[in-house]
Amino acid sequence: MSEFTEPDCKDPTGHWKHLCELRKQGKEQEVKDLMADPGHRCCNCNAVAKHAQNLCNPSPFIKI
Repeated sequence: MSEFTEPDCKDPTGHWKHLCELRKQGKEQEVKDLMADPGHRCCNCNAVAKHAQNLCNPSPFIKI
């Protein structure tokens, strides 16, 4: 059985502002605000955010 390894963060110097890190710090209201009207998805954890800068491995998506 293979061991799970977390994919790399594309912006390690800005990791402090990513949703996963803010969740670890218990900043739920800030996370909720950053997730409003999302346009990007994290390819690591599938979290969504309005701005790519708040995700480790962002990918834009089109809303339909």
